[in-house]
Amino acid sequence: MNILVTGGSRGIGQACVQALRKAGHRVAVVSRTKAECDDWYEYDLLNVFTRTNIIARVHSDMGGLDVLVNNAGMQIKENFTYIQNVDWNSQISLMLTVPFVLSQQFARTCARGHIINILSTSAFQGARFVAPYIVAKHGLLGLTRAMAVELGPDIRVNAIAPGLIDTDMTSDIGPERRALLESIIPAGRFGYGSEVADALLWLLNTTYVYGQVITVDGGWMVKNG
Repeated sequence: MNILVTGGSRGIGQACVQALRKAGHRVAVVSRTKAECDDWYEYDLLNVFTRTNIIARVHSDMGGLDVLVNNAGMQIKENFTYIQNVDWNSQISLMLTVPFVLSQQFARTCARGHIINILSTSAFQGARFVAPYIVAKHGLLGLTRAMAVELGPDIRVNAIAPGLIDTDMTSDIGPERRALLESIIPAGRFGYGSEVADALLWLLNTTYVYGQVITVDGGWMVKNG
């Protein structure tokens, strides 16, 4: 398959790219920093003027596109009272508007295929100091379900919701806080990006799964949902 992953140069995205390539897929990445993949496209996804032709360009270069993985994300931590408009807008844009725009491009360009959105357990919960992130992920969950109904049967749409995964986004968690979090995860640890990639590979091999969310969280939602 020919697969495009946004934000595939680090973290969960990078782990997914590595797993996809190992499985024999051709992978393109859209990101601001260089990615290890077959085809890398340097884009600032927050730039509304340069992202207008991404899917058409990748589709043409690769001779077709089978899968879009909307993974690009960011998290700016701030007390709700002090969130700046620029930070609110950038997070909502990157994690909700960009998936909408690229998915719309995909639906217009590709007769068949699969869109997979990378959510978070934050799509089901609230949390302190990350309100824009929470809102964006809740919205992306709704977008996943709306697209699954409207774009099927030719384009399948699903999502993966990682829990606490060892990435740059969780690297600032101190040892005491990390120990506390691990104590309330049934698996007893943070997850690995490769475990999220396993869920992605599984979804690619299904044919009758539409509008579903695969939660990869070590049991977090079972205990804390």
